[in-house]
Amino acid sequence: MKLHLSYLLCLICIFKSASAQNTTNLPTSMYGIGELSMGDGGPYAGIGNMGIALNRMGFNNTLNPAAITSMDTLCFTFDVGAGISSSYYSYGGKKSGSSTGNLNRLNMGCRIMKNWYGMVGVTPYSSIGYLIRDDMEVEGTNGDIISSYFEGSGGLFKVYISNSFLIGKHFSVGFNIGLITGTSTQYETQESANISYEAQKRGFYADIGLYYEFPTQSSTKWAIGAIYAPSIRMSHDNQMVYINSSTSEELEAKYYRKKQYLPQHIGGGISMTSSRLTVSAEYNWIDWSRNNSSAKTGTYENQHKANLGLIYVTKPNARRSLELMAGGGYSNSYISVKGGKMKYFEANAGVRIPILYSYLSLSGFYRKQTNTRNNLMQESRYGGSVSITFGERISRFKLK
Repeated sequence: MKLHLSYLLCLICIFKSASAQNTTNLPTSMYGIGELSMGDGGPYAGIGNMGIALNRMGFNNTLNPAAITSMDTLCFTFDVGAGISSSYYSYGGKKSGSSTGNLNRLNMGCRIMKNWYGMVGVTPYSSIGYLIRDDMEVEGTNGDIISSYFEGSGGLFKVYISNSFLIGKHFSVGFNIGLITGTSTQYETQESANISYEAQKRGFYADIGLYYEFPTQSSTKWAIGAIYAPSIRMSHDNQMVYINSSTSEELEAKYYRKKQYLPQHIGGGISMTSSRLTVSAEYNWIDWSRNNSSAKTGTYENQHKANLGLIYVTKPNARRSLELMAGGGYSNSYISVKGGKMKYFEANAGVRIPILYSYLSLSGFYRKQTNTRNNLMQESRYGGSVSITFGERISRFKLK
């Protein structure tokens, strides 16, 4: 079996550069390990990055390792994707905006043996990206202002191996194992003084998934799926550098940072598929209770995320058809700022286009904060993603 050279080159490039890339400019990403990436912009980003209860041909499912048993047995299946977004914020009468864009999906899957399917890949896990300015009046002066700047970048990425085992005709179980690693850098600047904090983080990652498709005599199929990922402690090496340009003072030292844990994650989904239409609903619960914030202004909140999406097949009798997608979701932030909880609504739309023996997937989203308290930061975000799914033949005959 030969491996596609372009895939290897892309994997090497992303592996070396992923830790330096961030996919957010959300100010609350300054807390902990950053804002989690709930999806990786794959073929079904148009329904809100769902997949717990979806097991479809040509879909390298990164959300439920049990739901990859519909792979084409004739070839390796590759996925490459990228995303872009623009965000707008307002707080205390001040407004700002920012944009980000990065590669966010790269994986390869195939059937290994009868009833055994596998996949390898790399994807962002969390992201840090913010720039905050705080203006304070100097006490005892006639309106003199000192500006302090807080800036951060970086994040974590995940390298994983998926295994899925088909047990009978309708039930499968799977698991992911991998490594989460990355570097985050945070700066604090006030007049001539500059402090930088660099943290190199790494940790083991594992999750397990289940998928069951109900037997039926009709053309309508029902399926359910579930995933579970335990909370695992991250290890990190921290370095602080202090520079004062007015006194030529410089100090470099190790520093202590509170223990950080990957959050516990439990998710479940259900789907209904007919000849033309697939409807899927999902719920995800993310438990941050093992983490404590060192900042007085922010505390961790457990996250709840609910999504509903649909896929419409334009030519159900064709082997490959154009697919139209739409979806929506409701979630909350993992950080509560000064006791204020931030909640979001997101709308998605997309299309999956067959091109020769590949698929081109395009999607867009709009996310809006639903609560408008004056003491909370307000955010709105929109963006899109593109992914290409293609195969490389490994056999002339369908494997049994």
